Amino acid sequence: MKTNPFKLMAAMVMGAMLMTAFQCGKEEDPEEVNTNYNARHSKCLSHTDKEAKGFYSPDSASVDYDAVNQRLHVTHHNLAVNCGTAEMDGGIIVSAIRTGQTIDIYEREDEGNPQANCMCDVDNEFDLYSIEPGIYTLVFHSCYPDPLSVTFSF
Repeated sequence: MKTNPFKLMAAMVMGAMLMTAFQCGKEEDPEEVNTNYNARHSKCLSHTDKEAKGFYSPDSASVDYDAVNQRLHVTHHNLAVNCGTAEMDGGIIVSAIRTGQTIDIYEREDEGNPQANCMCDVDNEFDLYSIEPGIYTLVFHSCYPDPLSVTFSF
């Protein structure tokens, strides 16, 4: 069977174009962010009425940046956890993965925590290290069905 050189050349050019196109859109490789892994969280937040901030409202986040040490102090406000976890010091495990300007933050309850028949909100604080100044989107993955996504510039 004879191969048409024109078809072969066209296939090679098309393949090279596709490979180049996919390489141009390639995202940066993810890297684990150095966290302190010892998240500090509040006890169950108390609310005097249903209009108080955090009571049945979406969770939120705030940051404080230390440029000298390239340390990002993060507070995840109103994180829903089991009441048993809220009463445990260090009961929330935090890990983070950075891909470009996006930092995915994973907040998980320690499996060894005692469980209670209730949920409550806590403020969870932790530090991320080796973060250069810039614009970042923090994506919080926790027990909520949809992750919280917040963009900060520092």
